[in-house]
Amino acid sequence: MEMELHSGLQDCVLTRPQVKLVQDVAFPDWVADNWSLLESFQAKAGDLLIATYPKAGTTWMQEIVDLINHDGDGDMCKRGPVHDRIPFLEFFPGQHNIPSGEFSWGSWYDHAKGWWEAKEKHPILFLLYEDMKENPRREIQKVARFMGKVLEDDVLEKIVHLSSFQVMRDNPMANYTTLPSMNQSISRFMRKGEVGDWKNHFTVAENEHFDEHYERQMASCSIAFRQVL
Repeated sequence: MEMELHSGLQDCVLTRPQVKLVQDVAFPDWVADNWSLLESFQAKAGDLLIATYPKAGTTWMQEIVDLINHDGDGDMCKRGPVHDRIPFLEFFPGQHNIPSGEFSWGSWYDHAKGWWEAKEKHPILFLLYEDMKENPRREIQKVARFMGKVLEDDVLEKIVHLSSFQVMRDNPMANYTTLPSMNQSISRFMRKGEVGDWKNHFTVAENEHFDEHYERQMASCSIAFRQVL
């Protein structure tokens, strides 16, 4: 799958991008201004699309898929930054009615429910970040099977190692340090790689409010997300 959508990526990190609405969803201008390319994109037989909400394991899954494609060859997967090795697309299935400025990238609820509905028409493998952290070997095997790949045990173990948070955090082809204009002294692109960190940020009242909001928004959806206590 080849898409030339990264020409504006260097520029977008210099300053905070402006937000523009596309089909009632707020996107950074460098995505919105290239929307015609996304609308005209046609997947080919054998293409694999990785659909994740921002900061929900996107880079991790990109690295895993590339490693599976190249049978755990770490050198081959350092041929370029991950955002060049796996072209970056932005689109969401389903309907979106998000007021201007409320969310950038659209509603997570719409993202999750839209893809859950899409499974009725398309072969889709759903993975949970919590499951990947709990047993990366098992979840990588799921991805490989979905891709039609059979991994030998030594290759699988190599992929588990090379896609671990510790290794990826120090890999310039995965940690976005190749973008010098992304000032990671302020906030590292790869932060902690943990689950349950909400406990360090939410008050009890905020968590109760979130739980109520989540239940309302996801009442009609049967996705069984895991709650990390």
